[in-house]
Amino acid sequence: MRKRGIILLSLMVILAVSLVAVGCASSGSQQAVSYRAEIAPGTLSVDEYAKYYPKQYDTFMKTSEMSNEGSKYGGSEEFDKLVQWPFLKEIFAGYGFAIEYNEDRGHNYTLEDVSKIKRINEKSIASCWTCKSANIEGIVEEMGDDYYGANFHDLKSKVTEGITCANCHDPQTMKLVITQPPLRDTLTRLGKDPDKLTTQELRTLTCAQCHVEYYFAGDKKVVTFPWDKGTTPDDILAYYEEKGFSDWKHAKAGTPEIKVQHPEFETFSGSTHAEAGLSCADCHMPYSMNGGEKISSHWWTSPLKTMNESCMTCHREGEEWLKERVFYTQDKVADTMATVGNVNVEAIEAIAAADAEGANKALLEEARALQRKAQFYVDWVGAENSMGFHNPQLTFDSLSKSLDYAYQAINKATEARTGVATPQFEVNAPKTNSETVKQMSKKS
Repeated sequence: MRKRGIILLSLMVILAVSLVAVGCASSGSQQAVSYRAEIAPGTLSVDEYAKYYPKQYDTFMKTSEMSNEGSKYGGSEEFDKLVQWPFLKEIFAGYGFAIEYNEDRGHNYTLEDVSKIKRINEKSIASCWTCKSANIEGIVEEMGDDYYGANFHDLKSKVTEGITCANCHDPQTMKLVITQPPLRDTLTRLGKDPDKLTTQELRTLTCAQCHVEYYFAGDKKVVTFPWDKGTTPDDILAYYEEKGFSDWKHAKAGTPEIKVQHPEFETFSGSTHAEAGLSCADCHMPYSMNGGEKISSHWWTSPLKTMNESCMTCHREGEEWLKERVFYTQDKVADTMATVGNVNVEAIEAIAAADAEGANKALLEEARALQRKAQFYVDWVGAENSMGFHNPQLTFDSLSKSLDYAYQAINKATEARTGVATPQFEVNAPKTNSETVKQMSKKS
């Protein structure tokens, strides 16, 4: 009996050792594919990274899919924003965005889309490549600031890769890094070392390499982020006003206008989710289990398509309820933006009409200054790609300011034409209950 027990115990030990050996061998081969980084420095091709990170690569390739399903105002199917929002064609009159303004497709299409857009012409500059390719870091290292103002078409042969893993990762360690020169320059200028950021900071700032407001500065047209005064719309408008910067002169109003780009980072900053410590990646690159392995999705799509992974890790209200809350916010923003955009067009028409009648030049310049501000704020909302959801409070504040400035511009243009000023009621409301009581006490 004792001998049989010893034999049984021996067999169990042999079986356990065998299972461990098999398990380790299997795990070792999988881990080598998933985690081993033997990628040479300077490697840009996504296909090279795919050899070691096939699961992440599979999610990245989903950016080739084109679908607006799950989203009401964005998506990855190409459509014309000038049709979606008719007021845009009017406020961009005289600028390339009035010619064609398409909804962006996925990251896999960056080179194709920037090459075919009608805004690109024979005089376009290389700065337009900056957020479309992993090659840019090396090209700027080679050419310096001369890259930015070079001819777009002259550099086409150098731009061979679209957005790849190399835009955000060190190829040997796969740690997140800031590679794009404009963001590195901006952080350095503002006293923040781009190589000493926390992982959570990088989970937002790697996205902020491109998803930001920017302008072409100086004679060399260097891509520059206007964050010196802060990152709110008010801060950035104040920066442009101080610089006297404009992108073009409006064809009808004669106003030196600013074209806002895609200020997702700036809009998200200070939002409820940002203040709670969330990053862009927490919602747009959620973790999921894939073949027993936890990976971060590189699909970069709307969280409405990945709600279980993106939202339900924190929220407990249920997917349908949350989706309806998102749509409620976005619908309100869309309705308000449509109204505010139309009033902006009325301001442009009022200035153009007054100018045609030989109106008072000084008052007309005041009207243009007001219209410039109105257009900046409504364009901020239109150019930002969340239809307000990234920061509803900031979005509605921007639309409110745009509406106010637009009506002021109309009134000033009318005064320039007729010589009659519009009556004003400018009494500051105490707003809070404590201030109201103070004011009442002073009167008594």
